[in-house]
Amino acid sequence: MNTIDRVLNALEQNKGVFISGEELAYDIGVSRNSVWKAVRELRNKGYVIDSVTNRGYSLRTENDIISVQGISTFLDDKSYADYIEVYDEISSTNDMAKQKAALKPSYNHAIIAKTQTKGRGHGEKNFESPKGGIYLSVILDPNELVYKNITVCAAVYVADVLEEITKEKTQIKWVNNIYIDDKKVCGILSETIADMETGAPDTYIIGIGIKYDVLSKNELIAKLLNRIYNPEKYYTKAKLKDDYEKRLMYINQKVGFRIYETQGKKCFDAVIIGINDDGHLIVKEEDNKLRILQTGEIPE
Repeated sequence: MNTIDRVLNALEQNKGVFISGEELAYDIGVSRNSVWKAVRELRNKGYVIDSVTNRGYSLRTENDIISVQGISTFLDDKSYADYIEVYDEISSTNDMAKQKAALKPSYNHAIIAKTQTKGRGHGEKNFESPKGGIYLSVILDPNELVYKNITVCAAVYVADVLEEITKEKTQIKWVNNIYIDDKKVCGILSETIADMETGAPDTYIIGIGIKYDVLSKNELIAKLLNRIYNPEKYYTKAKLKDDYEKRLMYINQKVGFRIYETQGKKCFDAVIIGINDDGHLIVKEEDNKLRILQTGEIPE
């Protein structure tokens, strides 16, 4: 960690509180002039840092620039920060996560971007990723999930954290979209890397794109990672299933579905009943027969 990162870390850990340049220099092990230069560079990057003679420096509480240092302030376990990388711009966080997953061991690695140039959504659709959003992907071990359906897990994690941060009620549109007030605020793209010999899942990549104005992006990211890295602290399998179903849009309503089979695209209407223990959607078709959907979408 360089001097700039160390100064930022100290300021983030004491946000809104003045720390003297002398104290910063002593704690970090650099000169006061080096601290001053680091503060100048941070200001150039957009951080609003107050300075008062005989009091030192203070990072204003309204600063909300995504950084490892800012995220670590809210982590349950500070060692999680060792797995986090933050980029101003990247083509796709999921693509970079897959590249890193190929260099095992790399479980729990998190790639976070302030914008993506080639973000991907469900069904290879483009996912617009403007500045101001949160775009992250995490590499996970399939053997360490509370609930084996990673998309269900991710949807509940995001919905819970958004509700905690925004105090707004969330809904989940099958399979992977989060809504607030009938507006889509998050898309989730889960991908699997399988073992070449057995075909069993070897690695999960969970991609989350949030486009919603929140007060603290760093806090939101950290609380998401807390759940992703240590789900047993927050959930049981039954709770994840229940929390997903209680937010499920159109439950007990007839809606249109689009699925993709070997014969091509198929569209049909059915009533949403809920999800089964594997996290797959249960629907009732017009002949009253129940059907299990593992993939597909509800068109806009």
